[in-house]
Amino acid sequence: MHICFLTCRNLDGFVVDDHHLKLEFEKRGDKVSEVPWDETQVDWSQFDVVLIRTTWDYSERLPEFIEAMEKIEESGTKLLNSLNIIKWNGRKSYLQLLNDEGVEIIPTFFHQGVTKGLLNDAFAVFESEKLVVKPLVGAGSARTFVVEREIETSELTRIQDEIGDDEVMVQPFINEIVSLGEVSLHFFNGELSHTIRKTPKKGDFRVQEEFGGLIELIDPPDSTLEIAKHALSLIPEKTLYARVDLVTDGKRWMLIELELIEPALYFRMDPKSPARFIEAFDLFLS
Repeated sequence: MHICFLTCRNLDGFVVDDHHLKLEFEKRGDKVSEVPWDETQVDWSQFDVVLIRTTWDYSERLPEFIEAMEKIEESGTKLLNSLNIIKWNGRKSYLQLLNDEGVEIIPTFFHQGVTKGLLNDAFAVFESEKLVVKPLVGAGSARTFVVEREIETSELTRIQDEIGDDEVMVQPFINEIVSLGEVSLHFFNGELSHTIRKTPKKGDFRVQEEFGGLIELIDPPDSTLEIAKHALSLIPEKTLYARVDLVTDGKRWMLIELELIEPALYFRMDPKSPARFIEAFDLFLS
């Protein structure tokens, strides 16, 4: 089988561990090619399967990315996860849909652009001393801001300049993320493979290892598996891979994101996870 790993042209500064999966595929005789998602001079039909992997600039060019994925599906090759899933998961407004079906999320205001009035309302409703502001289309903490009640006009202007008229999410800052971190459950073909905890370095709130976050393999905390499976049951169709990111406020676990497009799957944290992925891959395609 000839498998394509979709990537992007510049991964400088990112931690990538898909080589563990590539080796596992090659060990059993499959051929794996890595191709930038925006490559125009490629015959996608030469691949049996195209796996979306490190396309970590897609959120900056979402319409172009979707157009490229449409061409892959039109070529007849199998795109995983599918175009339907990409369109559903590409904007974080899906969180409202999940919340409407009983999935606990961080309390959120969805709004077009950022205004002083919006922030004042959020401070009042959430009864929080800090807020998180981030775009509905984004990844890796890009254009994510933590603001305090006494926000300076200059800081608000800077945020408005960066956000523009894009749709945003405004949420209370969950203090426990600093000490307890963020938990990510990894599912292959609907079955839990492994769970990690990401904790930010001292003085930061971003958990990604690119910002110095600590990554550790853990057993899934109580109730997180139930929440994750509930969320996955509500997506439009079955997926080969999914990462469910959760945070706790000390009382309850809440969904941060359901990563179905290009999540880092942290194969390096569990040596058996690449083999589990391939087993799930075969079952998914059967």
